Amino acid sequence: MPRHNSRANKPGHYSAYPRERPSRKKIWRYTAAAGCLVLVLLFTSSSPVPSAKGAAQHINPFGPTAHQPPNPRNSTHSSEVKWYNGWKWLNPFSDSVTDDENGSVLPPPRERPPIYAFYDPDAEKDEKIKAAENKLLLIWRRAWWAQGFKPVILGKSEAMKNPLYERFQIRKMEHALGAEFMRWLAWGRMGTGILSNWLVLPMGPYNDHLLAFLRRGEYPKLTRYEDMGAGLLSGDKASIEAALTEALDSPDLKDSKSLARLISSKTLDVEPKPDAIAFYDSSTLADQYKSISASLFDSKAAGLLSLAELITSHLQLNFLETFNSGISILTPHRSQSLAIQYSAVTLANALITCPSSPIPDSCPPNNPKCTPCSSSKPLPINSPQFYTNTSTLFTIGTIPHPYTLACFLGKTKSLSVAHIRRNSARDPWLHSTTHQTLGPRLGGPDRIVSFKKSVASEPSSSRSLWLVAEEDFVADNSALDTRELEWHFGFALPAYNTTLSLSDTELQTSTIATAFANPKLYANTESDEGKDSPGEKELAHQRELFTHSRSVLELDQEAKKGIWKGSSRKRSGKGQGVDGAVTEDRIREAVEAWHLADTEAWRFVRAWGARGRLERRRWEDEERRFAGGGEERGEGWGRWFDR
Repeated sequence: MPRHNSRANKPGHYSAYPRERPSRKKIWRYTAAAGCLVLVLLFTSSSPVPSAKGAAQHINPFGPTAHQPPNPRNSTHSSEVKWYNGWKWLNPFSDSVTDDENGSVLPPPRERPPIYAFYDPDAEKDEKIKAAENKLLLIWRRAWWAQGFKPVILGKSEAMKNPLYERFQIRKMEHALGAEFMRWLAWGRMGTGILSNWLVLPMGPYNDHLLAFLRRGEYPKLTRYEDMGAGLLSGDKASIEAALTEALDSPDLKDSKSLARLISSKTLDVEPKPDAIAFYDSSTLADQYKSISASLFDSKAAGLLSLAELITSHLQLNFLETFNSGISILTPHRSQSLAIQYSAVTLANALITCPSSPIPDSCPPNNPKCTPCSSSKPLPINSPQFYTNTSTLFTIGTIPHPYTLACFLGKTKSLSVAHIRRNSARDPWLHSTTHQTLGPRLGGPDRIVSFKKSVASEPSSSRSLWLVAEEDFVADNSALDTRELEWHFGFALPAYNTTLSLSDTELQTSTIATAFANPKLYANTESDEGKDSPGEKELAHQRELFTHSRSVLELDQEAKKGIWKGSSRKRSGKGQGVDGAVTEDRIREAVEAWHLADTEAWRFVRAWGARGRLERRRWEDEERRFAGGGEERGEGWGRWFDR
């Protein structure tokens, strides 16, 4: 008898739970959807590991937005001025490192250690007093920036974010001590750095031992300095927090008037009084500057403005004392290219001009035996053809593009490749500049390495200012920005009036010739150096050649910021159509190829200046909204040095 399968006799699943069969339309829809999905997968998964580029192209458009990744830290550019930061910056030619013939390799940016000052703008004060205090804050920021620091203004908001602020609130103490605690709490919130009163200013040479130590940014001990009270302190975050905790737990907190007295000598170290720091506190003003002290009692706003003028004059006096050998205007090939030095001459004369001061013969408080500025015995201005790295001599170097110098030396606008190769020596600017220090035998690669060290290494970079002729001297002489220069020197430049009519070329060239014929320009130089200065007609011709070279190099004169525009733009004009522009560009390229070391030097100086300006402007934009972040417009320079 056959055996029956009992399971086969049971009703099936679909029989027990009957379901409606899908219609043909639904089947077609499902089939179409599946086909689309297969196509999408085929296109989006062409490789098992999609590349970053492919992934970026197929991001879900409905997903959340994302920030763009930051630019690499070792590569930066400002418009068309490109530079790379790296330790190979002393290679003779940057394109051997970067494979970019227009980029320059610069040394890694120096880390600026922060220096903090506490200021409470919310206190009830007259608007005139606030304006005067903001002017003093600007002076403080500018002076410390020029010495290699990053000045930051702190306020109550930073102090309130310190974890110790709640403990501070429940303690009873004197009002003056409470204000001092707020400074320390704000400092502790920020961490390792320097805390300064905004009337404490650097008043010494850049290579002073204390300033050099503070620039390192490493402070093993919490330190204050004799006779300065709480005017200047340095330390790391841990030591600051330990000192604050010790002070808050002190049994003498209620009756003490000084925070330093609440901290033991093991926690707070005391160093001797520094030589390069000036503190304009009330006791110093009453002792050394009685007229300023008296004016503060009569009208605080007027007294603060007088104090700002006094401090500015002392900062410039410190510059004159540091560089007592004079100012050197580097002028190689003087007789052929003197016209490009006008900006340097104007700047040098401004630097040696005695500033206005409420107490003209006064000295900084840290240097009571200084030599006051005298208009009858101004600092000498020298005009050597070579560069000398001397600690007591400040150098202003203006470097022309090789094409510009070729026009000057050939005294013609019509350069040719044959003329360049047959009649011009290689790298004439660099050879002339380094001839005395390096001798006549070395070639361009060795000279460019020495030159880069002079421009960008410490401490020689603090003793010089390097300008690109085509950027910093334009047809109306207005590209040099006094505010940029003031941040470089650390003080507001005094007015140096020049009465030139921009529409009168004869008067303009005559004034340039007069400036260079001034005997003090050639003081302390060889007796025959002043004899090879060109006459008025020659200077006018040099101006023509310079205008032509600028048009070939195509610098943007509207922006007046010295931005390199490249060589791709078409020019039009008499005798300069598209073919003429191409010919000029080829000549320029031939000049650059023939003078490789001079071209490298020009690009290096251009990139060095552009990076410095970019760094300062970015920092200034960050600090603009805080107290002291505003900047007043310079006066006295008129159209010549106006932004």
